[in-house]
Amino acid sequence: MKTTLSILTLLTPALLFANEADTLSVRNLDEVVVVSTPKEHATLREQALSSTSLGAGQIVLKGINNIKDLTAHVPGLFIPQYGSRLTSSIYLRGVGSRIGTPAVGMYVDDIPLANMSSMDQDLSDADRIDILRGPQGTLFGRNTIGGLIRVYTKNPMQYQGTDLMLGAASYNNTRARVTHYHRPSERFAFSAGVGYEHLGGFYKNYALDGKRVDRSDDIAARWRGIFIPSDKVRLDLSARYQWTKQGGYPYAAKQGTDAGHVAYNRESSYLRHLLTLGLNAEHDFGQVMMTSTTGFQFLKDDMFMDQDFSRQDLYSLQQKQKSKTLSEEIAVKSKGDGRWQWTSGVNFQYQWLNTQAPVTFYQEGVDWLSGMINRSLPDLTPQGMGPMSIALKNSILPMGGVFDTPTLNAGLFHQSSIEIVENLSVTAGLRLDYEHYKMVYDAPGSVDFDFAIRSARPQNSVALNGLHVAPAFLGKTSSHNWHVLPKVSLKYDFGETGNVYASVSRGYRSGGYNAQMFSDLLQVEMRREMMSAIDAGTEAYLTNLFAGNPYVPAGHVNMIMGRIRQNMPTIEKPDVAEEAYYKPETAWNYEIGSHLNLLDGRLKADLAAFWIETRDLQLSQMSESGMGRVTINADRSRSIGMEASLLAYLTDDFSVNTSYGYTRAKLRHTDCYVPFTPQHTLSLGAQYIWHTQGWLQHISLYMGGRANGRIYWTRENDLSQPFYALLDARLSVTHDNLELGLWGNNLTQTHYDAFSFVTRSQIFSQRGTPLQVGLDLRLKL
Repeated sequence: MKTTLSILTLLTPALLFANEADTLSVRNLDEVVVVSTPKEHATLREQALSSTSLGAGQIVLKGINNIKDLTAHVPGLFIPQYGSRLTSSIYLRGVGSRIGTPAVGMYVDDIPLANMSSMDQDLSDADRIDILRGPQGTLFGRNTIGGLIRVYTKNPMQYQGTDLMLGAASYNNTRARVTHYHRPSERFAFSAGVGYEHLGGFYKNYALDGKRVDRSDDIAARWRGIFIPSDKVRLDLSARYQWTKQGGYPYAAKQGTDAGHVAYNRESSYLRHLLTLGLNAEHDFGQVMMTSTTGFQFLKDDMFMDQDFSRQDLYSLQQKQKSKTLSEEIAVKSKGDGRWQWTSGVNFQYQWLNTQAPVTFYQEGVDWLSGMINRSLPDLTPQGMGPMSIALKNSILPMGGVFDTPTLNAGLFHQSSIEIVENLSVTAGLRLDYEHYKMVYDAPGSVDFDFAIRSARPQNSVALNGLHVAPAFLGKTSSHNWHVLPKVSLKYDFGETGNVYASVSRGYRSGGYNAQMFSDLLQVEMRREMMSAIDAGTEAYLTNLFAGNPYVPAGHVNMIMGRIRQNMPTIEKPDVAEEAYYKPETAWNYEIGSHLNLLDGRLKADLAAFWIETRDLQLSQMSESGMGRVTINADRSRSIGMEASLLAYLTDDFSVNTSYGYTRAKLRHTDCYVPFTPQHTLSLGAQYIWHTQGWLQHISLYMGGRANGRIYWTRENDLSQPFYALLDARLSVTHDNLELGLWGNNLTQTHYDAFSFVTRSQIFSQRGTPLQVGLDLRLKL
């Protein structure tokens, strides 16, 4: 880091005196980028919905490099920084998801991202980020029950040149990227870029000689080409690839000798290959515009986790995914400024997903599992016989399998906006969605064990050695659902002053199957088959023991076995379709709000209040054994809250902004708060720009605060993170095409938990990101 900072410092004087005709302008906080969307007729602030838009200047100013950095900058939005890039847990308005299907959708250049594992990706070329709050199911379909995040990259038709960025920060973090934008003709333009990021890691593993747990390396490459063969046709082709190699899961125990320290004996890791291809084809038919959006995404990743998070060598979880997703949407929308504007369309998406998710017990884990089994055994033996014991003989015991979970989704939608009278308009839309998901599972097991009944009287003892069972689940199951997703809104315009609106909408989040649950199901099936083997083995043993003994009455063996069986627990074979399946989550959203432009545009305000009724709420929790996370359907929930965003230009050079979100999301039947949903999100920021004479043209200072809390981590609300606040700052100097920025995050060194959970009756947590400072150099050639 010191070397990199020294190089940047030495380069600064020379670069500051560079004199290029093309300049890098200082951007205001309300920077506007005009984006054509396939389904909408108006800008976000002209629509009857709650939204936030961040331009390129804000993205740089607030240090947003991926979606997790959006936390608290958007009212009601919480995306905790924990785990690895596999984990993109997005919570908005009390609706969210830790694993499984997302509750908030994400698009990049109008191409949908298929699942949560692909959402945490490089956003260094983002020119605008839109966050739409509330269900967006009518136009965007499934998995937008909480809202939608849209990312738009720089358009090479409008922006040319070469952007270079170099950065270094404490904790041995370095970044570099270069992107070239070129327009060789009036009909064709393209951009191509590559970036590299190295994170040295914040947390040490004290069980592995202090090695950094969360270090990572990331390489991203992207290409975008826009071709306009005629005045009526526009083609936009994009390709993005990202390779990520991480450590991760720096979870520290809250109690014991290692309290506050990460200390586990097996190194955790995450490796991901992510490829996204997209094609947007627009055809202008005069009265209408038709858009075809085709997307393909390939994801291959491998996650390994020391699942007991301790120095003991108990068990680990390895999850490998291979996913291919093909999507197609055709939308047709009206053109012109008439009183009636409409959009109609159809969409199709098919995802192939193969998952391997074995939980592996090592020798200490096998011994621990043997102890669990023996402690759970009731006294099954009749009077006069000794206690029972079971000894597992496997040195390594894998439990899991291979799962194919393909998903088909198709939808048909229409939305119309009609101006009833001057300035008063109504919008009504309806979507019909069909979803079919299937699971083909192959989860085998193999267990060797000994069984004994110890007694002081040898004739009442039993010793069965070398028993073997092979619990397994092999089969398939499927389910399907239909969903009707309406939306109705009423809006009144005040002209340039803004508007007020009221809306009702419905959204849903897909159901599915829990692959990680199979380790638990295999344990149940293992116990069931072990009881069966013990029953048969004991009967054979006693029959052989008393064979030919004239002093043993007839039926004595049957009498003893009858007493044993009378006390033996009845274990049913698990029903995979019932145990692994979780239902779709649905929600109705009721909302009122306003977008205001006051004081000749110097004050902008966005206000909203909402009421959300959710049914079949999906919650993530540790499985009963603690060996993996599963999704369950909890009871209903109710989320009530408000959002406010203000942007004020006090002078031409001094601006302030603030956003606040309050969310009261509670489970209806238990009156507990919904986990992972902060009750308050708050951001405050101020920017001042000095315009100077000479080579140093602009100096900009930004100070900002972010705050969240209280956040409950468990369904029972017995573990939580209180309200906390972070202070950030950025000082930038600009000359023509060069910007040099010095920044700092969490300057108050606030201590907080980014994530916390309970497993095996122990509490673990990941500490939040500590104080960090860095230096960025941005140059346009």
